[in-house]
Amino acid sequence: MNIITKTAFANFKKNRSRNILIGAAIALTAMLLTIVPTVVFGSVDLRFTAVDNLYPTFHGMFRDVDEKAAQKMTGDARMTDTGLREDAAYMVCDDTDASISMVYCDRNTVKLNRLKLKEGELPRRADEIVVSEGLLKVMGLKGGIGDKITVPYQPVMADGLGQAAEKEFTITGMTEDSEEAVEKNIYSSLISDKFAEEIIPAGEHRYRVYFSVADAKGKTTDAIKDNIKEIGKSYNIGETEIVENGEYLFANYVDPAMYAGMVILMVIIVLAGILTIYSIYYVSMMNKVQEYGKLKAIGSTKRQIRQLVFREGFTVAAAAVPVGLMLGLGVGILLVNGMVSSDLASDNLMAEEMKKIIADGGVSLVKPWILLLAAAVSCVSVYISLLRPMQKAAKISAIEAIRFQGTDKEKKKKQRRGYEEMNIRRLTASNLGRNKRRTVVTIVTLGITGILFVVVATILSCMNPKTMAMDTTRGDIHITLNSESGNKMHPERELSNIQKNNPLTEELKEQIASIDGVDRIETYTGVSAALEELREDDGRPLETGLGGLSEEAMKELDRYVTEGSLADDSLKDGTGIILSGGYVKSYPGADWKTGDKVHLLIEDGDEVVKREFKIAAVTDAPYGLTGNGFILPSSVLEDICENDVTDDFYIFTEKGKAGSVAEAVKQLTDGQEFLQMDTWKDAYAQSEKSIGFMLYGCYGLMFVFGLIGILNLVNTMINSVYIRRRELGVLQAVGLSGKQTVRMLQLEGLFYTAGTLLLSVGAGSIAGYGCFLWARAESIMSIRTYEYPVVPVVVLAAIILVVQILITYMVNNSFKKQSLIDRVRFAE
Repeated sequence: MNIITKTAFANFKKNRSRNILIGAAIALTAMLLTIVPTVVFGSVDLRFTAVDNLYPTFHGMFRDVDEKAAQKMTGDARMTDTGLREDAAYMVCDDTDASISMVYCDRNTVKLNRLKLKEGELPRRADEIVVSEGLLKVMGLKGGIGDKITVPYQPVMADGLGQAAEKEFTITGMTEDSEEAVEKNIYSSLISDKFAEEIIPAGEHRYRVYFSVADAKGKTTDAIKDNIKEIGKSYNIGETEIVENGEYLFANYVDPAMYAGMVILMVIIVLAGILTIYSIYYVSMMNKVQEYGKLKAIGSTKRQIRQLVFREGFTVAAAAVPVGLMLGLGVGILLVNGMVSSDLASDNLMAEEMKKIIADGGVSLVKPWILLLAAAVSCVSVYISLLRPMQKAAKISAIEAIRFQGTDKEKKKKQRRGYEEMNIRRLTASNLGRNKRRTVVTIVTLGITGILFVVVATILSCMNPKTMAMDTTRGDIHITLNSESGNKMHPERELSNIQKNNPLTEELKEQIASIDGVDRIETYTGVSAALEELREDDGRPLETGLGGLSEEAMKELDRYVTEGSLADDSLKDGTGIILSGGYVKSYPGADWKTGDKVHLLIEDGDEVVKREFKIAAVTDAPYGLTGNGFILPSSVLEDICENDVTDDFYIFTEKGKAGSVAEAVKQLTDGQEFLQMDTWKDAYAQSEKSIGFMLYGCYGLMFVFGLIGILNLVNTMINSVYIRRRELGVLQAVGLSGKQTVRMLQLEGLFYTAGTLLLSVGAGSIAGYGCFLWARAESIMSIRTYEYPVVPVVVLAAIILVVQILITYMVNNSFKKQSLIDRVRFAE
């Protein structure tokens, strides 16, 4: 061990108080750098593993592929694990509303779709079949492995279903019935390719082709989707017949955009850590000036001085970083488990699977690369923080060190201002003024943390569970059509297809109205539409929604009007329209105002109705009231469309009867595939849970940031007294009392407190309001109204004040431990 290293270790032991502060700052920085990626990647890995367990593993699928193209695809080098599926026939179910398909799947399709047999094996001969207990029950059949059953069926021909026939099959395997299959009464049986060839003429086979993209490893999700479209285009497959397995692709391939927020947060953490550590070193450097000057006087080179500062700093980092990593890992794991257990990580099915994965230890939340990355970034932060102190220490000369009195170096000699009488206020001002740079660095460091706190507190204060619940449901109970847009696997779930046989009938409405406790029912109508003035990325007209409001809802909407009027006559005669959707209004090029014309392509079943409207009013209403698009009076929309366009029932109940009504409505809607019921109570509870989790997470991060800033204030106060021990000793020798000393230190601390609060609250309030305007414009967390964070700001002020008082007494008690003679002789 050379002399530089020995001196660095000696300084490490000697400067224990300062090094504890620096070590705490480094440990907190390492802790935050570990928490953020542990939470992000832990929750993502859990979700991805759940997706892998629940979802099929193919990348893409082409529908309605003829025999020749299907055969070419099986040998295409751009595709791997290519599998074929053919829906060859449907069982005849005259006495039930069940739908039972007879499907041929080759072994690759079975593997890609995770089809597992409860027992038995796949069919090979034309008279073999795989069924389930639910299927047999629906068909009124009984049997097990090896038993024979007779099944009536209709083959799928080019022009529709063919003539009914019967065939005797031997059961070779049994599958499990999913809850969805039982609930919706939709089942599938597996048959062999021999049977499909037997009932469908050559040349008329139509396949679904499942596949994975070759060389997909390392590609982004978007790149794989582009490859799927290119392959489909080369076989003349239409866009509507190309299906991407989006969930699986997102779960298993790189999506750089997902990590943008995490990177920004980590950069903020690193900058906060660098600023604080640098500030502590900068302030602490003042009581080291004479020491470095003496080392220069006895022959130390600039490089050796830099090495001394560097090694002492990294000795502290070596002790602090592991502590921060372990704390961060523990807190991160607790947060991930909390997200999963509170069902905030995903929907119910995914959340249950994620809980199971955690219980089974299927995913490790301890990732060595995260710990290594956090350690490396922490060390880089320390190095950057040390650069200026190293440079400053190396420039100190022996003469400067002897003359140093703990003040800023003046460029020009100025006449010193004196006073006939000296008081505590003037002493405080003199000390703060002698080292303006140290004062500014301390206030700015604390102020930045305070600004961040006020901004976060503003956004959190503007989150309202009632507003969030309004964005999902209206009334006490909400029944809506459970439709899906763009699901090419299930086109029957498109809103326009469901409305051909709309389950929200007048009969159902009357049944609900007759339930004891129902006050009234509002009907919301709605259709899918496309806006010709705006375009999707692929050039198609922008998809949007067109809703119809009842008279009661229109009256409520009136208070959300920001431009125009709902009393405009054009709304009654069908030529006017209301713009309400935040999504449409924020779309590039959608700078509309009242009086502008828009052209909508309205989907009415299989028909598309083109209409021109004049914008009569613009509103800023909750999603639960208007949806996310354009609005018409319900009577006008019903006149435009021939189909039943009822989309929602909003049920308002008498006071105290929402629970009993919800149970009764649930019994009416259970088992109906395309109906979904929500309640205000559930939506409000979920909103409270989501906001509560964000409150804990954000304020937790702010607490750690605050600790880092407080360490800087502690260091500043300690060093301020340390380098003035002789001065304070002389003042006490000529009559300065202990009470006056405490008063002077308190005034110094109050100056830092006032400066920090002025910067935090002033700049933080302005920045917070700007963030509120942005969040409202982007409809983030249903933020609509501005709420100033009075309580958090008061708490912030109280904490800073209390901490300052505690620091003052702590520093003064430490100061009093030395005798007056020792203080006067300091630095001799």
